Amino acid sequence: MTNYTSQPIIFILVTIVSFLQFALILRLLFEIMRVNFYNPVCQVIIKITDPILKPLRLIPSYLGRVDLIIIILATAITAFKIYLPYITTGFEFSMNTLIVASFGKFLDEIFTIIWWCVIIGAIGSWFMAYNSHPIFTLIDEICEPLYRPIRNIIPATSGIDFSPIILLVAIKVLQMIIIPPIFHLANLL
Repeated sequence: MTNYTSQPIIFILVTIVSFLQFALILRLLFEIMRVNFYNPVCQVIIKITDPILKPLRLIPSYLGRVDLIIIILATAITAFKIYLPYITTGFEFSMNTLIVASFGKFLDEIFTIIWWCVIIGAIGSWFMAYNSHPIFTLIDEICEPLYRPIRNIIPATSGIDFSPIILLVAIKVLQMIIIPPIFHLANLL
């Protein structure tokens, strides 16, 4: 394929793979945060991910609340997403480098999704009419377990809740501490 014809196809494939990766990350967050699975948004994510996960769940692989099958599958999909743009160029990755880099990218995207959930939840809290929408309910259920330890240390003062701001700073600091060493390790392999 020429570069002209391959670019749109690769773009469409990367978009589909990114959507699947996003759905798997949300499913992992739903299970870790123990959200209400009867939420309509959760039901959509479950219907998307169940056909992929059910055959793989023959072997129980939970570590506490964390489903290792989702992590392995999402890391593999992230590796495919990283590799897709380079298919037509002939550039080859070391398998070890690709696996480590895709795990780092997977963690980075988890942090990014949580960061956006906090932002959307904080903005949604300003508008009382939209707070009953299933998306805002779901975002609150994802963020509440993360807010709780912060609120135990720093209670709301004068009706102002600083926990979203502190959580946003903590997420960015964790991203800066955890992600670069993983990518550095991938470069060394």
